[in-house]
Amino acid sequence: MDRAEMTQIKEFVRDMDKNQKVMYFEQKRKSVGMAVALSILIPELGQMYLGKVGKGILILLFSWLIIPWIYGIYDAYKYSKDYNALLYTIIFDSN
Repeated sequence: MDRAEMTQIKEFVRDMDKNQKVMYFEQKRKSVGMAVALSILIPELGQMYLGKVGKGILILLFSWLIIPWIYGIYDAYKYSKDYNALLYTIIFDSN
């Protein structure tokens, strides 16, 4: 998530009540299970689901080596967890 998107989210949720913030978080968050499952099925799909197209293409090109494929699965898991944690912080810690 880049700074522009973070700023946009902060502005958007500024006047929301807690229930609205929860609903917005649920809509914006990325499914960890979906990211991992897509990465297992086709190496680049997990990264594309997370918006990391360039990295996904690199992983796809080198996935025949197995190590990049395994890294892609781990990266999809880690990035989706980090994305959701950052999104939660932005939405619920903005005052």
